[in-house]
Amino acid sequence: FLLLQSGVSEASSPIHENVGFMAYNTLAGGVLTGKYLSGPPPAPDDKDLLRARGSMAKPRGRMDTMGWGRTLYRYRSEPASQAVREYAKLADKYGMSLTEMAIKWCQSRDLVTSTLLAHTSMQQLRQCLEIAKDSTYNSDGSRRLLLPEELMWEIDRVHMKNRLPVFASERVGRDWYGEGEIGERIP
Repeated sequence: FLLLQSGVSEASSPIHENVGFMAYNTLAGGVLTGKYLSGPPPAPDDKDLLRARGSMAKPRGRMDTMGWGRTLYRYRSEPASQAVREYAKLADKYGMSLTEMAIKWCQSRDLVTSTLLAHTSMQQLRQCLEIAKDSTYNSDGSRRLLLPEELMWEIDRVHMKNRLPVFASERVGRDWYGEGEIGERIP
C-alpha cells in the first residue's frame, strides 16, 4: 500500500471486511524518495553499460540491483514515473521531502494500522524514523491530520489520472505478444 498502488483500500472499508493494512514497500523500492528522479537511470534501465555497472557497484538503492531492480520495474514504468514526478512537485510545493509525503500519506489512511519502513542507509533509516515518530492519533483517540487537507486533495487528483500506475504501461505495441512489462504472462 503506497502512493503508487492504493487500489486495495476499498476492500478494507468498514462496509466490507473492516480489516487493517500494514503498509509495506511504502517508498516503492526507493522511487518515492526522489533519488531516481535525477542522475542516471536505475541500472537495469541504463543503456550505458559501463555506467550501469558503476551503479550496480555502488547502488543508490534496490533499483540499482539486477535482482530487485528488475522485479520492481513496475515502480519505474512511464505512468508510475509520471505520477512520481507529480508527487515530487506537490511535496516541494508543501515544503517537504517526497519521502516525508509518502510516509505521512500512508500513515494518514484510516485502513493503515502500521507502516513498514525500509531503508538503504543508516541516514535514510534515521530520516524515516524521524518522519514516522509523529503520532497518528490525538490524545482523545481521533486520527490526526498529518498532511494538509488541500495536499491530500491534490494527491487524490494525481491518483485519479491513473489509479494504478504500477500496472500501466506505455510500452505495448504489435511486438507485445501477450507479455507484460516485466514478462508476466497475460492470459
